[in-house]
Amino acid sequence: MKIVLADSTLASYGQGGGHWMVYLQYLLGLSDLGHDVFLWEQMRSSGDADEDTARVRLFFARLEEFGFKTRSGLVVLPKEAPDDVSLDAGVSYGKSDIEMRQIARDADILWNLCGALRQPILSLFKRRAFIDLDPGHLQVSALTCEMGLGEHQLFFSVGSKIRDADCEVPTLGFDWQPFFPFVFLPMWCAQPDPGFESPFTSITHWNWGDLWYQDRLVSVSKRESYLRYRELPHRSGRHFRLAANLHPQDQTGDRELLQSSGWELAHPYDVADSPSAYQRFIADSRAEICCVKPVFRELKTGWLSDRSACYLASGRPVMMEDTGVSECLPGGAGLLFFRDTEEALAAVSEIDGNYACHSRVARELAEHFLDSRKTLSAMLAVC
Repeated sequence: MKIVLADSTLASYGQGGGHWMVYLQYLLGLSDLGHDVFLWEQMRSSGDADEDTARVRLFFARLEEFGFKTRSGLVVLPKEAPDDVSLDAGVSYGKSDIEMRQIARDADILWNLCGALRQPILSLFKRRAFIDLDPGHLQVSALTCEMGLGEHQLFFSVGSKIRDADCEVPTLGFDWQPFFPFVFLPMWCAQPDPGFESPFTSITHWNWGDLWYQDRLVSVSKRESYLRYRELPHRSGRHFRLAANLHPQDQTGDRELLQSSGWELAHPYDVADSPSAYQRFIADSRAEICCVKPVFRELKTGWLSDRSACYLASGRPVMMEDTGVSECLPGGAGLLFFRDTEEALAAVSEIDGNYACHSRVARELAEHFLDSRKTLSAMLAVC
C-alpha cells in the first residue's frame, strides 16, 4: 500500500528524542512490512527565519539517518495561519507543492496522527484514518473544539478499552478501533541488568490543566499525577529519576517539593534530545515509574504509554498507574500495575526482589503484544 503519515510536531520539536521515536516506529514498521510510506510534516513558522532554517535542517538530517529523507516532505506555514489553510499558503521543503499533491492523490490511505492535517488539505486524499494517541483527552476536547474528525472514514485509538461498556470516553458517534502502542523490535535489544543502584525513571511534560466533562472537572495534569506519588523515593529508599521540563528557576515550588521528597530531576533536553539518547536513558534505568494523566485513569481508557513499550522492549520492567489496561494485558511480571502509593511501593519491592524474571518477561510482553509487525498488520487489515 501507499501510506502517508501526517504529523505537525516533529520539525518544531527536534529536542524530543522520545517523541521522535513514536513516529519512527510507524515509518520503520510499515516499511519493514513492505509498504510505500511517506511522512507529510506540517510546521508553523516560529517567526524567526534562522530558527525555521535550523529546524528544517535537523528534521531532514534526522530522517536521513533512518533512511527517510527522500520519503518525506515538510510544509512550513505562516506563524499566524489558521488550521484550515491550503497547501499554497506554506513553503514546501523536500518535495515541491506539485509533488506533494501527487503523493496525496496516489496514496491508498492517509494516517492522520492526532489530526495533524485539516481541510482543505485533507480533501487531497481519497481515504483518511484518524490516529488518536491521547484517548479521553482528545475526545472530551472534541466536544467543544472542532478537530475535523468527521472528515475521516476510519478511527483508531491507543485506548485499548475504548469499545468497552465501562470506558467513559465519549465516542462522538465514531467507531474507534483500539490498538496497543508498538515498537519496531529490531531497534530494541534486551539490555543487561544495569545494577541495583540504577534509578527508576521516566520522562514527562510537566503540565497541568482540566477539562469539563459531564458536570465534573477531569484533570489532564502530569504534575498532579507525579505529585500524588512524590513520597515514593523516601518511603522505598530507592533512587528515582524524573526527566521533566521543570526550569531551574521555576517559581511554582514544584522542583523543590520533588527534590525534598528524594526525586532526582533532569531536563529531557539534557538526557533524551535524540532517539539514540532516549534509548540510552532507558537502558540506564532500573525500571520505569509511569504516573498517568488522571483523565486516562478516571475514564478507564486502557491507555498504555508508547514510552512504556520501549522500556519493555529493552527488558526494563514497567510499574504504571492502572488505566484499565490491566484488563487487556497480563500484569504481575514485567508489567506491574498500581492504584495507590502502597501498591506502588509493593511494585518497587517486587521488581527489586525478582529483577531477572521481571526483565525477561518485560521483553517477552513486548515481543508478544507490542510488535509493530503484528499491530500494524492488524491496523492495515482494518483499512
